Amino acid sequence: MTRRDRLIAGVAAVALAGVLAVAGAVQLSSSGGEREAAGRPNVVVFVADDLDKKLARWMPNTQRLIADAGATFDRYYVEQSTCCTSRASILSGQYTHNHGVRGNHYPAGGFFRWRGAGEDRALPTWLAAEGYDNALLGKYLNEYPFPGGYDGPDKASLRTYVPPAWESWFSPVGGKPYQQADTVMNTNGEVDDEPRAGYLDSLMGERVAQLVDGLDGMDFREGGKLVYYASYSPHSPYAHPDRYDNDFTDVRYPRVPSFDEADVSDKWGTVRTRKRLSAAKMAQVDAAFRDRIRSVQVLDQTVQEVVKRLREQGTLDNTYLLFTSDNGYNMGEHRLDIAKYNQFEETVSVPLWVRGPGIPRGRHVDELAGNIDLAPTIAAMTGTPIPARVDGLSLLPLARGRVDRLPRRHLLLSRGLIPLEKQTLTGVDEYPETVVESPRRAMLSDFNAVVSRRWKLVDYINNHHEELYDLRSDPYELDNLLARGGASLRAMGPERQRTVRELRRTLRALLACSGKECRL
Repeated sequence: MTRRDRLIAGVAAVALAGVLAVAGAVQLSSSGGEREAAGRPNVVVFVADDLDKKLARWMPNTQRLIADAGATFDRYYVEQSTCCTSRASILSGQYTHNHGVRGNHYPAGGFFRWRGAGEDRALPTWLAAEGYDNALLGKYLNEYPFPGGYDGPDKASLRTYVPPAWESWFSPVGGKPYQQADTVMNTNGEVDDEPRAGYLDSLMGERVAQLVDGLDGMDFREGGKLVYYASYSPHSPYAHPDRYDNDFTDVRYPRVPSFDEADVSDKWGTVRTRKRLSAAKMAQVDAAFRDRIRSVQVLDQTVQEVVKRLREQGTLDNTYLLFTSDNGYNMGEHRLDIAKYNQFEETVSVPLWVRGPGIPRGRHVDELAGNIDLAPTIAAMTGTPIPARVDGLSLLPLARGRVDRLPRRHLLLSRGLIPLEKQTLTGVDEYPETVVESPRRAMLSDFNAVVSRRWKLVDYINNHHEELYDLRSDPYELDNLLARGGASLRAMGPERQRTVRELRRTLRALLACSGKECRL
């Protein structure tokens, strides 16, 4: 029995045991992994790391070949602007309180938490049960293959570990992947003896082109393939090849209305304590933005090469291509430093571009969509049953223009267990990513939030303050309509008071929802 046959047999056994319980009348095919693969769509998913909408504009190939050639979701959200929680939601189709990965680090989050909470019933297992071959390149879950300082007896075997239902695997287990240099790779269970020379995104770009052509049995001409390409770009320290050092030197970070916001007295948490940005800080922001642009250029070229290969082999019309990010990035908006982890649009509303069979060119979708929707969307693209436990919905009907609305009006936003809020040495890089062991404090600005087609209501957990933004008239979130708390609410008219009460009820319900219950 081949490795692929063992994978399919194992996943099918799990499915038959009931792990893949399917909503409604949709049932698993009795043929399972034996179904003929030829002709079924392929799927390529590109997931960037910390890429925001402003930066996405500097990826012209990706814009032209995926966004312009397909659908753009203008209101696509991640529940939490935290890497690990978002990636768990992408692969599970669930909100954080259901998949259980609440941060980047063990024990509340990270790879070890994911391995015990949902890895064996995530998207690749659904697809493998239907005969799909799955390949992953790049970043998996934070702390893969084990947390820093781990010294358990299984440490050596963890370095060779390949998660369930991945036919092809290429992920760093050592070296400096965020610097995209000297990486030690686990390739299908074999670990490099020495760090690899070369820029990581370039190495991954070469491999993904080979996968499309048939490496590891992933020949796209057969159909029935999923490739999940998870780049480390443009995560800090914004690594890029030296050849880009003198490019983009005249670029300045966009000075949108929320940049260095003039009045933050209506905000809560740490935001209202921030001083105006100095000229030196703005110069740092501009320099960092230029490095971030440089850091995504190889990824942008990889997208171009993949589309070229698909076109040359005649499989482009049978392949869905998706481009998104695990979260966005804040670079001076609302006076905040360069970071994420907050509730503002810059960090939670990120690009989602989708191209593929039946999706019209240049379509823009203004309906709410979220990272919990990616797994069910890919399932729909591949004809795979969607488990009943999934919180999200397929976006494929929206992308194809068959519907304009989903049977859901709200999405949940929240903040996971995050790094300690303290200044880094440079004042530019992200806050250090260390486990928050001490009791959580109001200054950390922990929050839950709900976003609708018009409104965003933010509830700060530790101090019970609220923020309310009318995203239709105030897309830059300059005016908190609940700045004076109860006094602001009492001054509102009856209709808006009802809106606030409904948003509060919906937020409470979403925090405890599961599956169909999340479609409020």
